[in-house]
Amino acid sequence: MRKRILYSTPGICIVLLLCSGCSKTFLNKTPPNAIPLDQALTTPAELDQALNGAYAALRNIGVYGADFLITGDVQADNVYVETNTMGAYVAQYSYTVLVNDPVPNAMWTNAYIGILRANQVINASIESASIDTIKSQAYAIRALLYFKLVNIFATAYTTDPTALGVPLALSYNPDLLPKRNTVGEVYSQIVNDLQTALKSTPGYVNSVLLSRYAIEGLLAKVYLYEGDKTNAKSMAVDVINAGVFKLVSPANYNAFWNNSSIQTDSNEVLFEVDVDQANSNGSLGVGGYYINGFQELYASSQLYNLYSATDIRRTLLIPGLTKSGDSAYLVNKFPNAQNPDPDNLKVIRLAEVYLIAAESSLPANEPDALMYLNALMAKRNPAGAPYSSSGSALLNDIVLERRKELAFEGDRLYDMNRLQLAINRIANPGAIPLNSSYLSISFPDYRRIAPIPQDEINANPNIASQQNQGY
Repeated sequence: MRKRILYSTPGICIVLLLCSGCSKTFLNKTPPNAIPLDQALTTPAELDQALNGAYAALRNIGVYGADFLITGDVQADNVYVETNTMGAYVAQYSYTVLVNDPVPNAMWTNAYIGILRANQVINASIESASIDTIKSQAYAIRALLYFKLVNIFATAYTTDPTALGVPLALSYNPDLLPKRNTVGEVYSQIVNDLQTALKSTPGYVNSVLLSRYAIEGLLAKVYLYEGDKTNAKSMAVDVINAGVFKLVSPANYNAFWNNSSIQTDSNEVLFEVDVDQANSNGSLGVGGYYINGFQELYASSQLYNLYSATDIRRTLLIPGLTKSGDSAYLVNKFPNAQNPDPDNLKVIRLAEVYLIAAESSLPANEPDALMYLNALMAKRNPAGAPYSSSGSALLNDIVLERRKELAFEGDRLYDMNRLQLAINRIANPGAIPLNSSYLSISFPDYRRIAPIPQDEINANPNIASQQNQGY
């Protein structure tokens, strides 16, 4: 099993204590080397530094550094774990996750650390016209992390918005022991945060800063996951029609994924998490599990066979061998795992915005759905025939292209949950052997939702009776 840096003291409340200090009972003296929060952030420059800390939280292993991106695919039908493994993600692949599993623990803990850092920026009492764009980015970061948390640890909104979601912690309170808010309440907060962010959003600077178009793209995705197709399409079309970003061409596709630099040319990437030589997870980052590292995760042959021979995306799946010598397809979407400047981690791309526009056009406007879908296909498989399907077949085609386009970017399981699709996997050579009940996961199935970490259950009596079903 890979080693993780985990906090030994559990719970949201304790995470807050670890990150910002606490004034409680006999611990009410300010340490001589610490500055109280209300004194630490008093200038725009200090607030900007705090925002950098919120951005940095996104690259943690438990967040976009590895777990967010890997679990969404390894628990679905895109990725398998080989037998020659150190144990990472075996429980996720085999659907044997326990309440003390380190992966959901890390996702929960690190996401709430990022939320805390965003809250510190949002709640800072600084009077200056220059801080609005700083705070807008913090609102977007908080929304992004809550969106991931509520999809990982709760029932899909499209299934039951009244189900238990995750706790909303919107300000620093060392005494806070929150209950779980409903899925609907969490989504309302996410939408509110993103709408607030849009009021003062900064213009596009580069790919690692949240601009108006990145925030609109994220809001379009949130609306899609809510089933609000009208607003999802409105946001997506606004990004597309602005003409600021462009889809990467087939000729530049491999160079695009090989480029680990921060982008300033608005080429495809609306927002990605910055990873560089000084700020990297090394071999524990997502790329190390796929290629040029531990190399324990592989694309399923089921996925590989979905790409036609002329589809440029197929070139990112390299025929090769597992470490045990079995035939496999190596994932080259993160080719710089061991390089001095590792891959930045894509969060929202223009390609996904086109797919959101296509899906949210249905069922009312099939011509628009085909237009947006085929606009993407013209850049991915120009030699192939454009789609001409209709009705349920057209929706299936869009979902299929979403799977192919966003493979290994962490969305597949949550797309299948919101669409209430069964997970049907096949046995791959060299994969950890699973019997049929673990290859096919029906909908609904409690195992498709992660357990609330046992550390949180132990630390917070108000959540102790709110564990997810089946755990």
